[in-house]
Amino acid sequence: MNQNYTKTDKLTYIALLTAVSTLAVGFLRVPSPYGGIIHFGDSVIFITSIFFGPLAGAFVGGVGHSIANILFGPQIFAPWTLVIKAIMGLVVGIIAHRQTIASVRLWISFVCALAILLVGYFIAATVIFSTGGSAAAPVPLSFAISNSIQWIASVIATVALLPIVNKILRRNKL
Repeated sequence: MNQNYTKTDKLTYIALLTAVSTLAVGFLRVPSPYGGIIHFGDSVIFITSIFFGPLAGAFVGGVGHSIANILFGPQIFAPWTLVIKAIMGLVVGIIAHRQTIASVRLWISFVCALAILLVGYFIAATVIFSTGGSAAAPVPLSFAISNSIQWIASVIATVALLPIVNKILRRNKL
């Protein structure tokens, strides 16, 4: 990818991707049979991290997804989402910035994102659903299954969109 873009170009794309991320979580959602929802917002994080780097991916992930939680629910997860999705974007960007579909580093970054997603939301759910000061309420296995299905959908969407986004950015010399 040609890196001859201005700071204004980059900021504009990051702002648009943040909005797209919010909308992908809020409107492009399907209820999961295991609870929760399946959405394509994580693919926006992955694409941003791959093309614009770790800080952009962290911003789009954290801000875009937490705004979606605030607007579309569940609001209680918004602060957790800010941190979890920002870390996902940061890690994917560090590992897979400028990588192609055939890159092993890209696939390693996806697996790392899954680990962050599962551990982060396990901790969040345990804290949120624990009873006042007593031992944490058990987080059901269905929560991990739902998040894993969400991750699979986002990886599939990312792999499908990477060549298209790459072509668009090359054509616009970005």
